[in-house]
Amino acid sequence: MTQALYKRILAYIKTNPLLNRFTVITTDSENIRKDPGITTMTTNEEIHRKIIVSPFNFCDHIRVEMKLKNEIIIHDTTLREGEQTPGVVFTPDDKLKIAEGLDEIGIQQLESGFPAASTEEMKAVTGLAKRGLNAKILGFSRAVKSDIDAVIKTGAWGIVLSLPPSEIHLKYKLKMTRDQYLERAVEMVKYAKSHGLYITYSAEDSTRTELSFLKKVFRTVVEAGADRARIVDTLGAIIPSAMKYLVSEIGQTVKVPLEVHCHNDHGLGVANTLAAVEAGARALSTSLNGLGERAGLAATEDVLISLYNLYNVRYFNLSRLFELCKFVEKVSRIEIPPNKVAVGANVFTHASGIHQHGVLENATTYEPYPPELVGQTRRLVLGKLSGSHAVSSKLREFGIKAPEEVVKKILIKVKKKSEKRRSVLSDKEFLRIVREVTGLKSHIANIGNERLNPSHPRNRL
Repeated sequence: MTQALYKRILAYIKTNPLLNRFTVITTDSENIRKDPGITTMTTNEEIHRKIIVSPFNFCDHIRVEMKLKNEIIIHDTTLREGEQTPGVVFTPDDKLKIAEGLDEIGIQQLESGFPAASTEEMKAVTGLAKRGLNAKILGFSRAVKSDIDAVIKTGAWGIVLSLPPSEIHLKYKLKMTRDQYLERAVEMVKYAKSHGLYITYSAEDSTRTELSFLKKVFRTVVEAGADRARIVDTLGAIIPSAMKYLVSEIGQTVKVPLEVHCHNDHGLGVANTLAAVEAGARALSTSLNGLGERAGLAATEDVLISLYNLYNVRYFNLSRLFELCKFVEKVSRIEIPPNKVAVGANVFTHASGIHQHGVLENATTYEPYPPELVGQTRRLVLGKLSGSHAVSSKLREFGIKAPEEVVKKILIKVKKKSEKRRSVLSDKEFLRIVREVTGLKSHIANIGNERLNPSHPRNRL
């Protein structure tokens, strides 16, 4: 393939609205990379070519019903909601590193903490406000003047002003009437606005509030100066179709951007967040690793990978996502489940022989997106379900070429060892079996120690 022809094909892919949404696999891709006379694709282009999701996501009759905004804002709340996870306490340095990581990804807004909660919290939010990040810094506040004053003192760009309008909260927590609620809301919004803050009005427990009153609340606070209306599913108690309806109704009531904050009590946090996006919500309140009260919140990484791959929202840099989530795992001391979307240890790890064979031929057979998109790596693990293709591939990693009959003998021992151990094998254990079958002691003894070190990433199972 000539360079000119390659460029013409690439240009056609980029300009064709349909092809530009999908991964296009070129059988000559290896030659393109090897031929020094042909310009290789950028990393992003190579990654995008390996993202293959369902074409039904982009059917005209599906898309025409969506009200996707030109820019979707991620308003990450790891530093506030995330710290409400039982047992989680971030130091100011932790918060700074998390904020910088989110900023690097391209997250536009950070709900950075609750300044009125403590002196340390005030210092942390103030430090972030002065850090000069691209992301805008917001502080959380109840509808209390002293809370608002604390946010003002930090120098934050905006405020998340929270006051629950549901009948349950009015009766049992706030102990006020609806009229008293509206009076308090207007007073606090006007006060915050008089100090130049961007106001996200957070109607806690929105999804259990009578719709007519919720509309009145948002209408009233927007007239008083609120810049954004936040619909809050505090108890994760709504289904996606109902969330879509609710966002649509509020969108017809007020003409300011809408935000959603979706908890995960029924496992629908991400689904409800994406339903809101389809209904016209512009800002999404999410948390890294899904940290938050009780069952947590819609996870930032889940929402980002869904937006990127399924909705073609590609202005976020996800290459450091895995690294950032692992850092949050470390400082929060809340372990990431191995099957966690995008950042779990198993997401790009293949154990079944059928899957391993497919991945070795073409990774898109069993991966909708490549590991490098999120900063992960692919692994084939050897165990009870492995096949000869995986054993051959693992041997090649160590520079060993074995005939088919030897591969089969190794595979039998691998399966027996795995069944007895009830787990997959490490590289060190695999090489021990190879040594038993082949007698290649001198060759294996010279393989780099880092590959045989149990603490090496490759051998962490």
